[in-house]
Amino acid sequence: MKSLLLILVMMVFMVGFGYSAQPLRKPFIQVKVDGKPSKTGEVLSVKPGQKFLVDVEMEGGRRDYCKFPDIYADITGTGQILSRGKDGITYQVAGKKSEWKLIKEEIRFAADEYLQVKTTDVQSTAEITVSNQKFSQSYLKITIKASWQFTQNEHLKTEENTAETTLYFKIAGESDVWFSSQNIKATGIKNELVHEKLQEVQSACDSIELNFYRLNFPAVQQSIRNLQNSVNTLKSILDEVKASNPSYKAKVIFIGLPSDLPFNDINALLPIKNNWDNLATSLNNQKQQLAKLPAQATKESKDELVKIIAIYVDWQYRLPENTFEIITHYIPDLTAEKVQMPGNIHFIAEEKTVTNYPQTIADLNAFLDQRMLQLPDEIQNINTTQTKLQAVRLFDGMLRSYFSSINWAEWQSTRGF
Repeated sequence: MKSLLLILVMMVFMVGFGYSAQPLRKPFIQVKVDGKPSKTGEVLSVKPGQKFLVDVEMEGGRRDYCKFPDIYADITGTGQILSRGKDGITYQVAGKKSEWKLIKEEIRFAADEYLQVKTTDVQSTAEITVSNQKFSQSYLKITIKASWQFTQNEHLKTEENTAETTLYFKIAGESDVWFSSQNIKATGIKNELVHEKLQEVQSACDSIELNFYRLNFPAVQQSIRNLQNSVNTLKSILDEVKASNPSYKAKVIFIGLPSDLPFNDINALLPIKNNWDNLATSLNNQKQQLAKLPAQATKESKDELVKIIAIYVDWQYRLPENTFEIITHYIPDLTAEKVQMPGNIHFIAEEKTVTNYPQTIADLNAFLDQRMLQLPDEIQNINTTQTKLQAVRLFDGMLRSYFSSINWAEWQSTRGF
């Protein structure tokens, strides 16, 4: 008899304090966009300037207990339910009256700069206006915090349920690419934490490329290790986001290698080197021809002066189009301004007219003397750069093997292998 009484007391205690027959569902948010249900993490297509209504309601948690006591509280088997609904329940067990009721509910809508949120008279409804600005993807984050209170005679306690959900929006017909950089692209659902890690991976790629340009190969090796660590962290964050939100979908695409441009520069430097090697002989010839010109101008001597100037101008034109873009990566001091013929002399070759013969000869002589003085160091620096740059092949192979081994993301080669 005592055992039976003890069991009845325990049942009353459990029901009174809200222990359920089945575990309460984790609080979650039901969302409707213009009356149509939407799932968390869903990407919805919208139009610039479009307006729509978002209605939200929290489910699960203590609300389950109040709405479905037969499933989550089993009160019906041991007591009497006096009232029930989504915002509370009142029941009586063994003569003791108990109540759960919602005392406060806070709903917050948060969006980025591409969505304007306007609250309405109903807290659970917001009017959203899509920006007319161009964007790849935008988001609306909804957070609900519900405060519940339980009373039984003199006993009082409170409970808080919190839930959040995020919807994503893209312009209808536009790509769903939400991250794009030199070496990475991401599609699907945008996530700020994933975005941050993608930036870190691109930063590591940039560091590798920069150290190639500096021909600092120990630093390249360290930067590659940093890249691998950043990629591993990115993968971990993606896994965590997917674990917390099973509907989350995102695709990461690695594009090319951070060694692509330096690798291409190996071959691009060869014609540049050949042009510089040939310049020494050309400068000597120009100096010799310039020395033969008479001090006094004649039509023939002016024509000859134009031809001498044109020799250097032609050499400039034979340089590959991106010569100085390549060279200044490795030899910052070797700029176009130091190499190219001054504009006042260059103009004479284009117009084939000499207006000030003595001054032009003096200016050309000074320029050729300067170039002959600078040329040996330039040639040495270019040759040294081309020799050192061969080491890029080794690192390029390492990077190619690494990216091709990543099986959770796509890698797109930009060099046809």
